[in-house]
Amino acid sequence: MIVAMRDAPRISREELRACLRDEYGLLAAAIEFLPLGQDADAGVYRVVSEQGQSYLLKIRAGPVYPPSCVVPRYLCDQGIASVVAPLPTKTEGLWAAAGEWTAVVYNYVEGVTGWTGMTDEHWRLTGAIFKRIHEMAPPAAGFDGLRRESFDPSVYARSVDSTEAQLARRGGGQRASERALVSSWTRHRQRIRALVTFLDKLGGILRRQNLPQVICHADLHPGNLLRDRAGEVFVVDWEDVMSARRERDFIFVEEPSNVSSGGGGAPFFEGYGPTEIDWVALTYYRYERVVQDLIAYAEQVISREDLSEETRGEAVGRFNESLEGRNFYAAQAAAGHLSPDLTVPATGRDDTR
Repeated sequence: MIVAMRDAPRISREELRACLRDEYGLLAAAIEFLPLGQDADAGVYRVVSEQGQSYLLKIRAGPVYPPSCVVPRYLCDQGIASVVAPLPTKTEGLWAAAGEWTAVVYNYVEGVTGWTGMTDEHWRLTGAIFKRIHEMAPPAAGFDGLRRESFDPSVYARSVDSTEAQLARRGGGQRASERALVSSWTRHRQRIRALVTFLDKLGGILRRQNLPQVICHADLHPGNLLRDRAGEVFVVDWEDVMSARRERDFIFVEEPSNVSSGGGGAPFFEGYGPTEIDWVALTYYRYERVVQDLIAYAEQVISREDLSEETRGEAVGRFNESLEGRNFYAAQAAAGHLSPDLTVPATGRDDTR
């Protein structure tokens, strides 16, 4: 899912030009802001050098998560050319400081992202790419700082408590976006609480399994799959990369129509090849994504003073979609494969009693 980010980062073109010149030896003739992405702490630009070469510049507030640069660079260097990796600085680093921001530069790949135009062949190619990624062994020394899946959802329970407390203190707030969020949260409070409880139950099961983990992009959806005119697929935006169960990368993938045959009948799995899906893990990951989105969109409304009211209003809309749209129903579909002793949260639209 791609959310239009209409607010450009508060950094001058002069600072960006200086960073590109001093850190990358890149003389920028043009820098164009691209209002794309769902990360409110980041921004992307198309940069054209004086030699006419195009680059993608991504900046984000604060420090970089090192594996988000190191892992895709490693995968690309190991021969997975579909992984779009950062370009090195003059000192062979993979990111650089740009004032209070962190800058990362990539080769610009001309193409499109998003659900629209994602064909079956694109999904087959994606499946084949991720089969290679999941089978890739990390370097002997590992990846320093790479997050590892723990299946501990307690952080979400704390975030939900904190969000509710903030909404109560504000009493609805002065902004229309805040009042709309309070109304929606109140209407769906029972469901939100049920989801967090369900995650805790599934997490307990998965922690006891202690099964092998693989390199996961951890945010695989069509917004992070770039398709060019030749029909090739490229994987971008590794901000959430982690060591996890492979089902972490199946969140947005169409379920196989023939589960008993090992994952056949869906284009992604035709490319990925036969695999046994752990439905407890997939259900956990899909509901986790719903809860993560709820918390993130609520935070944009109540905590981000740097965002416009228009952007906050969009966040409220995304909050509602998280509980009534594609991701929620995909989680329910995965839960349909669980054993009867695992209780699925209520599905009604209005959770007030």
